[in-house]
Amino acid sequence: MKKCIFLFAILLIFSCESEESDAPERIQVINPGDGNDTEAMDFSNWKVTVPFDNNNDGSPDEFMPSQISNGGYRNISALDGFMYDDEDGEGIIFYTQFDPNGATTANSSYPRTELRELINPSNSRDNWSLSDGGILKVRMQVLEASDNTGTGSLNKDRFIMAQIHGIIKPSDVTRLNLSSDSAPPLLKMQWRDGNLVAYKKTLEDDSLSGDNIITRDSNVWGDISHNFGQVGYEPFDLEIRASTGRLQITVNGQTHVFQDVSLAKWPFINYFKTGNYIQTVDPAGFSKVKLYSLEVSH
Repeated sequence: MKKCIFLFAILLIFSCESEESDAPERIQVINPGDGNDTEAMDFSNWKVTVPFDNNNDGSPDEFMPSQISNGGYRNISALDGFMYDDEDGEGIIFYTQFDPNGATTANSSYPRTELRELINPSNSRDNWSLSDGGILKVRMQVLEASDNTGTGSLNKDRFIMAQIHGIIKPSDVTRLNLSSDSAPPLLKMQWRDGNLVAYKKTLEDDSLSGDNIITRDSNVWGDISHNFGQVGYEPFDLEIRASTGRLQITVNGQTHVFQDVSLAKWPFINYFKTGNYIQTVDPAGFSKVKLYSLEVSH
């Protein structure tokens, strides 16, 4: 009887060891969002404009793709507090504020911490036409906005989070003997008290064409708009698709299409912008935006 019990015990031990050795290895499931998402953002075709002029050249300082790509923005002390990783590594903060002693770009009195697309990093005059087409996809979030102490009915200061900006073709600058290549923004995505509103340039007179519309004159180019509703302070997804005579904008799955004669006649070439471009001259004005992801294609 004792021999039977001893034999059974040995068989039981061997069986347990065999089950353990045959068991599959435990696989660790990793959430794709657990990594440092800022590493996935490609700035090789983007420069950043900031609201200060540390080099005293009379214009806002800019940092080129070669400086900010591959995490290079982290090593630029001047960007501390303006373009920096958030604490959890999920995105990049773009902060801007109005400073009477700061710097703004030509044709604007408002400050910005904003990315500007450069399809050719060595030449900002190389840009794309609507016939070339372009797609911008971003995931963003508003973190903070200052109170509106100026005129108007808004409770918070407004700011632009994405744009398609126009620029006059170099050939037209030469042909028309223009002193500037400045053109209006075709599209502005503006945060207004939590609403995300699209403003698209449109001809005030549809009969105008040719050289008469190669201007940024507000008497020639006005705005029409579409309100996508509340995004508030939550993350949201924005996709802009530009093509000949057509703009398709999608916010959190909601799509609106602009398609009209003004788009068909749009005489400018273009570039995308995204970031934080506040629309205030209040010394207390500021805004803070988080960029989770950035993708562009043509």
